[in-house]
Amino acid sequence: MKKHLIIAGIICAASIPPASAVTKCVKLSSSTTCSSGSGGYGQSNWSATCDGVSVQGVAFCGSQNAGSVGTKSDTVKTSSSNDANKYCWCKMTSPAVSRWGFVGETTSAGACAYRCADACASYAQYDSALRSALFSGLSD
Repeated sequence: MKKHLIIAGIICAASIPPASAVTKCVKLSSSTTCSSGSGGYGQSNWSATCDGVSVQGVAFCGSQNAGSVGTKSDTVKTSSSNDANKYCWCKMTSPAVSRWGFVGETTSAGACAYRCADACASYAQYDSALRSALFSGLSD
């Protein structure tokens, strides 16, 4: 009897998928619309409500000018010259992790650091190009 319990236990353990195989269902797509957004001045976090889903993200200022809103990147470059870090980038962190989406250029690195999170929330709400960048090709 012990032998059968041990074999059944081994079969059960082998058939349970690891935590990395868990699938998260998120109803966000490039056609998703956002009804509200918030990102405080001088902060790095932003949020929005998109088709009833609470979206959280981070803002970052780098030296990389992507040229147009919604351009995606896996990484954002920075410069040791602080004045060059004036380009605002946004990334969704919940309910899924997106690539970085470009928002635009500010007048200075200080202005970017102060306004970028607010810009991410606003662009998530009003700009389909940024929403498409954030909501397509999602990972976990």
